[in-house]
Parts: sequence; C-alpha cells; structure tokens
Amino acid sequence: MKNVRLTLLLFLCVCITAYSQSRTSREEFKLKVKANSKLFTSDINKAYHEINGLIKTSRILKDSISEMQLLEKKCRYFYNKNLVDSLILSSYQLQNASERYEDVYYQAMANVYMAESFSINKFYDKAIVHLNKAYSLLQKDQSNSKKVFYAKANLLSSFANLYLDKGEPRKATQKIMEEIKSGKEIQDKNEYADFQYLNYSNLASIYAEYDIDSAFFFAQKSISIKPMVTAEEKSMASNFMVLGKYYKKKKEYEKSVENFHKALKIIHRTGVELNLNDSYLALQEIYTETGKKDSAAYYENKIKQKDLQILQSKYNSLQEVIHKDEEEQNKNRLRSFLIWIFSVIAVLAASVFFYMRLKKKKTIENNHNLHELYNHLITLIQNNDPGFMFAFENAFPEFSDKLLKINPELQQSEIEFCALLKLKLTTKEIARYTFIETRTVQNKKYRLRKKLEIPQSVDIYNWIDTI
Repeated sequence: MKNVRLTLLLFLCVCITAYSQSRTSREEFKLKVKANSKLFTSDINKAYHEINGLIKTSRILKDSISEMQLLEKKCRYFYNKNLVDSLILSSYQLQNASERYEDVYYQAMANVYMAESFSINKFYDKAIVHLNKAYSLLQKDQSNSKKVFYAKANLLSSFANLYLDKGEPRKATQKIMEEIKSGKEIQDKNEYADFQYLNYSNLASIYAEYDIDSAFFFAQKSISIKPMVTAEEKSMASNFMVLGKYYKKKKEYEKSVENFHKALKIIHRTGVELNLNDSYLALQEIYTETGKKDSAAYYENKIKQKDLQILQSKYNSLQEVIHKDEEEQNKNRLRSFLIWIFSVIAVLAASVFFYMRLKKKKTIENNHNLHELYNHLITLIQNNDPGFMFAFENAFPEFSDKLLKINPELQQSEIEFCALLKLKLTTKEIARYTFIETRTVQNKKYRLRKKLEIPQSVDIYNWIDTI
C-alpha cells in the first residue's frame, strides 16, 4: 500500500512538472509572437524570417489565435512587398485556418487580402465579391471589440484601394473620409491621433492623383498629428512622397529630392516597398530635367529591376487565379477565361524575356569597368548630392550594419565619413569635397581609429576596405 501511494505521488509530481513546463513554454511563445509584432513595424524583412518558425511552434502548442495572427502577418508582408502571387497563397492559408477554427475576424481579413490581390490584377468583380463577403462576416460579430472596429476600417481602406486601381480616385477619397469619421468611436487621445495620422496619410496619397494642393495639406496634417511614440513607417514614407511630388510640380527640385530621399530612407530601413517605384520615377525625372545623367541612369535601372520583380509576381499570381477558378467555375466558362489569361501570360512572358536580354547585356557592359560604380558615387559627392548615402548603401548594403556591430554608438556623420574612406578618397579630396580643413579630416580619422579600435600599425583604408 505504501508503494502504491509513493507511485501515485511520483506520478502526480511528474504531471505537475509537465504542466508547469508546458505553461511556461506557452507564455514564452506568446512573448515571442508579441516581439515579432513589434519588430514588424520597424524591420518587416527581419520579422518575416521569424514567422514560419513561429507558425510551426503555434501548431505544436495548438495555439490557434497565434497561428492565425502569424498567417495574417504573412499576408501583410507580401502585400507590402507587392508580391501578389505569394499574397494569394497566404490569403488562402489564412482562410483555411480561420474557417477551421471558426474565427470570423480572420475569415474577413483573408477575404480582404484576396480582394487586394485580385484588384491589383484588375479582376475588380472578384475583388468586390471578397470585400462584400468580408463585410458580411464582420456584421455577424456583435462584440463591438476594438479588433473588429479596426477590421472594418481596413475594409474601407481596401475599398479605397480598389477604386484607385480602377482609376476612380474621387470614390477612393470618399471611402477614406468615411474611415476618418468612424474614428469618433475611439476614446483614447493617442490612439485616435495614431488612427487619423494613418488616414490622413492615405488621403494625401489619393489626392496626389488629382489634387496636389489638397494632397500637400493632408500630408502635412498627417505629419503634424503623428504621436511621438509611433515609429516612422510606410505612412510617413508616403507623406514624404506626397511632399516630394508637390515640390516637384512647383519645380522646387532641391526640396523635392530631399523628401523623396527621406521616403526612400524609411523604405530601406523598414523593408516596406509599396509605391517604391513612384519615388524612383520622380527622382529619375528630376535628375533628367536638371541634367544629372548619372543619377538619372541609376534610378532608371532601379525602376527596371523593380518592374521585373512585379511583372514576375503578377505572372505567377495569374496562374494561382486559374487554379482557383478550376475549382469554382464550370468548364465552358473556364475555357474562355484561359484563352484570355494565356494571352496575357504570352505578353508578360515576352516582356520578361525582352527585359532579361536587356539586363544581361547591361550586366556584361557593367563588368567591363569595375570602377564605374565608384566614379558614380564620387560624382554624387562632388555635386553634394543628398542621394549619395542612399546610393552607397544600395551598393554596400551591409556596410553600416557591420560598423554598428563594432561600435553601436557611431553617429550617422561618422558612418558617412567611413563611406568616403571606403571609396579611397585622400585626405585632401575629402577636405575639398566636404568643404572642411585637412586638419579636421585627420582629426576625424584619429577619432574613428579610437572608436573602431583600429591599431596604429594598420592602414585605416585597408581596414575600412574589409568592412
């Protein structure tokens, strides 16, 4: 009898320990998901690389809420990256999971993302079907929760995006105005300011299509009400783009370039690439207009690279649309649809082939002169062009991060000085291009040696060249 009691006691201890460990692991996992959500606003690329692993863990722990939350983030990532093919697939994954767990909110969000992908591909009727379905799903939820409120706000934004894609910006404006009015339900002042900061930014982007003065007004209004705690992300990048377009139209090119580069800096930091080519195209036009051929050519090449990526994504997404229609439509209707789709694919494939040939030719030409990139960057320095650091970071994307790993307290001006050393500029050249004394340049080199712990026996140029 004593042995039986001992065995039962031991078994109970094991169960309690296992339960405690399971509860701890769940709590730790919740913290990881929360940290990933925070990271998503500052570095979308880094956050995305964590998501698949977190989804696997959510399924092991049978945490359905976290699983759907992470699947929704995958949708948001592909939307922000203009990767329509991946957006369609991830939307269906979210739909399947939300239907399995009977979650109305995430079913609605899945339909919103499907609508966005169809709208981008100009399947407007399909997009409207999914938006209406999302609206019906949200109407079933009578909880009046904050999550559902924001879902309805997102739905209005999606209707606005649909009208924009259809070339009806005034109707898009009306939808954002509805969203702004709905904000009266928010009681917290900071939350209200954050909500309207995003809405005014969206409104400014839409007005930029047909009324640049109103666009300028709402972009400034968005900037003025942004809460201090809200990080600069795609909405602020969008505001800077609108200001850039405004000053470009007014032919105040210096201010225009400054704002477009502010937008590109945020895009580069966060990884959110919506409307990226708008900035590239505007900068190319400005540099062409002002006779800066090297800079114009640089942005022209960036536009072509981005266009190819979007073209390939749309091409793949069309195949996903075909696959889905095979399940939903009868054979006769599908046959005529396929003829149209394959015609589009043929045109897209020809465009991709043509561009790939052009890109290959340009690559061969660029390889003939390895110093061309350096000459371009030095030209930007000589012209005191504000786009120098953006062009440099595109050429050497890991340079700043490696320096900051060595000394996280490095200032931006010190990183820019290291960039000049990377280009092998002499002390006299740096002094001449940056309008400072040679003695000042030597002092900067000395301070950098101390901050980066470069031995006196090592040439600073050789050391920087290894970064």
